[in-house]
Amino acid sequence: MKDNYNNNDLKLKDDSILTSQKSSTLKDNTAIDANITQNNIPITLVREAFNKEKFNETVNTAFTQLGVAEPDLSFFNPNLATVGDFFNIYTNLFFLIPKTGPNSHTTLIEESSEYVNYQANRLEIQALLDEIAELREQNLQLTLDIGNVLGAKEEIDKAINEAREITPEN
Repeated sequence: MKDNYNNNDLKLKDDSILTSQKSSTLKDNTAIDANITQNNIPITLVREAFNKEKFNETVNTAFTQLGVAEPDLSFFNPNLATVGDFFNIYTNLFFLIPKTGPNSHTTLIEESSEYVNYQANRLEIQALLDEIAELREQNLQLTLDIGNVLGAKEEIDKAINEAREITPEN
């Protein structure tokens, strides 16, 4: 089998692998110039590399953003704290605070609502609870009325059937 190549193709075989004629190393980068001939076509390879020392000076490779420890608040003096400090700490601890129980979001809500006498929602909730109780009473009364009507219908149907049986047939 014969391989066909045109002038633009270059075929390198393992037995005629690249031979380096020139190699040089620079301080900031590394360049390797190799003149290779295959089928009388010269090829020049150039490799550029970064200076590792300059790279480490420029790029932070210490991963300092990952695994950052929580700030130590043991040095915090509550007597010197401001309202702004409280809200900064609250923001940092928000998801660590339990939803219910002592020292929880529920406790904060209840104590703050009691302190500011916040009853706007309580009045609306009580009005809705009263309405629900009234509707339940009406529902119960309607259920009893339906039962009575159905019971009366059964009694009427029974009386009609008895009257038909007593009446002589003509």
